[in-house]
Amino acid sequence: MVIRRRKAKLRDDRIYLGKIAKSHALKGELKFQPFSCDPWLMEHLRRVRLESPDLELEVEYVRGSLKSPIVKFKTIDNRDASEKLIGSLLWLEEAELPELQNPDEFYEADFLYARVVTESGEDLGRVEEVLETGECDVLVVRGANGEERLLPAILDVVKEVRKKEQTIVVSLQEEME
Repeated sequence: MVIRRRKAKLRDDRIYLGKIAKSHALKGELKFQPFSCDPWLMEHLRRVRLESPDLELEVEYVRGSLKSPIVKFKTIDNRDASEKLIGSLLWLEEAELPELQNPDEFYEADFLYARVVTESGEDLGRVEEVLETGECDVLVVRGANGEERLLPAILDVVKEVRKKEQTIVVSLQEEME
């Protein structure tokens, strides 16, 4: 199972991709600080929006490394224009995200704040966070009583993701063994 990173949740109506960190070179390129998302996701989007200043921009290309990506927008062609965008948050609406092709891949937002129930219907709480551990992602589930449970995001545990219902069905068999 793969969880694709895509957002930091600041507002319910927006998916925040990251923040413009600083200008790069002279032709309008910008260093981008992703919020737990794959920066190359932006190449597959028609447009992204910036918050403060409120702009809508087309991505020309993304290059660099995963830890230090550089983005170029089509209408930003010089250093002066790029410096005005420093500190801006990049966002888009959830409906604008590309569809995932693999049925075992999910966006992080498909899990965040979703209700978690066992196969027998027991309500375990809501996913409050998704932790990256290297081996597999871990869902931090908090129950109504404040009890916290850590569940690995693997197919043996996560049996079904009902996106429309914002519900995740899990099996606790692995946990008990």
